[in-house]
Amino acid sequence: MSNLSKLESLIKKNKINQIQICYLDYSGRLCGKIIPIDKIRSIILKGVVFAKSNLSFGLDDHFANDAKFLANSGDFLANPDASSFTILSHRPGIARFYSYMMDDDDKNWLGCPRFQLKKIIQEYKKLNLDIKLSLEPEFSVYTKNENYFKPYSFDGMFTISGIDKFNSIWQKIYLSLKAANIKIEQIGKEFGPGQYEATWTYSDVIQSIDNYLNFKDIVKSICNEHNLYATFMPKPYDNLPGNGLHLHLSLWKNNKEISCSKNDTYPLSDIGSSFVAGLLQHAHSLTATGCASVNSYKRILPGTWSPAHICWGNNNRSALVRIPGKGNRKHIELRHGDNNNNPYIYLITVLAAGLAGIKNKLKLEDPITEDVGIYSNLNQKNIKFLPRSFNESLTFLKNNKLFKKYLGDTIYNEFIKIKETELRQYEVTVHQWERDKYFELF
Repeated sequence: MSNLSKLESLIKKNKINQIQICYLDYSGRLCGKIIPIDKIRSIILKGVVFAKSNLSFGLDDHFANDAKFLANSGDFLANPDASSFTILSHRPGIARFYSYMMDDDDKNWLGCPRFQLKKIIQEYKKLNLDIKLSLEPEFSVYTKNENYFKPYSFDGMFTISGIDKFNSIWQKIYLSLKAANIKIEQIGKEFGPGQYEATWTYSDVIQSIDNYLNFKDIVKSICNEHNLYATFMPKPYDNLPGNGLHLHLSLWKNNKEISCSKNDTYPLSDIGSSFVAGLLQHAHSLTATGCASVNSYKRILPGTWSPAHICWGNNNRSALVRIPGKGNRKHIELRHGDNNNNPYIYLITVLAAGLAGIKNKLKLEDPITEDVGIYSNLNQKNIKFLPRSFNESLTFLKNNKLFKKYLGDTIYNEFIKIKETELRQYEVTVHQWERDKYFELF
């Protein structure tokens, strides 16, 4: 039986009558169309047409300054990746594909982040290396009273009472995640009011990103059905903890984990050390792709649970890179990213930084054992800060030739244009804080 025939059999078995054909724009928004199931064979063979101009839009659906893709830019074809087929049980009768963007001549388009990510994964395979990934997102749940959002619960970190209050909704989310083949390992009540965190099993990089995108969509959709608002926004309120996205990575060779060592004091292998050294060397630019909004920089502050310094540590949550676990549970955790990014673009740059570290055999300094978040002056310890603003991190990205190489000119240039346009919009907006501070005094 052909792969297409197997897919058609699966669709029939699960009574699917419509298919979502999805992709992410450069800002990370989930985009797509719904197609009747009788078009499935044509879709698999020919793809679905989308306007390229969408990829030069910001979050307000207006063109970025100096946009490349305007109304006369033509189309790309969204070619479904059969391996991404997902049943959306919370939307009965609907399933989803994620897609590769193809050009008019039916070739892989270099403006497709999913395709560019696949290419850099192949660079690792040339070194006989495989990458396993899991993403760990935090999210906050709110109720809404007119224009005011109130946290769903005020129970403490790790409390069962906090989980119990979310239990009836979580059970519906859990069943939908199970139907989507997302194998949840745990969910916990996090530090902030109404804040939760979930983890699921490791997979290959692209499958893990698909799981992450489906997880966010399912959580938000089911919460909305219960008149709740789930947000993955980095910093919803200045007086409440923010929501991060931790990456859990490991390198494998011949089905054996090779990024970590058996030494619990210095837990990285030589290749793992070089990979982490690459992450630290490119940390300023990684902040632009992983913390891709002005709001992000109100989360990664010293003295919080979020990293603000460029260093690594063994089980040290104040460090940018942490090596958690003991024995065969050890792996690499990159902690500063958040959910306001395009995860394909973010992972391209993460893997590019790590690959450069491996190829150049970069050396890693000793791990940090202190809680660096409590220090106000780190110059004496030779520890640098992450960029303190989006403008600063974008400046580093604009000078990063390595990231430009692996993102490709199209994605690299348009991403920067879109984000600089968003930044300018923020800078000219008058905020309530300014009125509260100055309106009556001057």
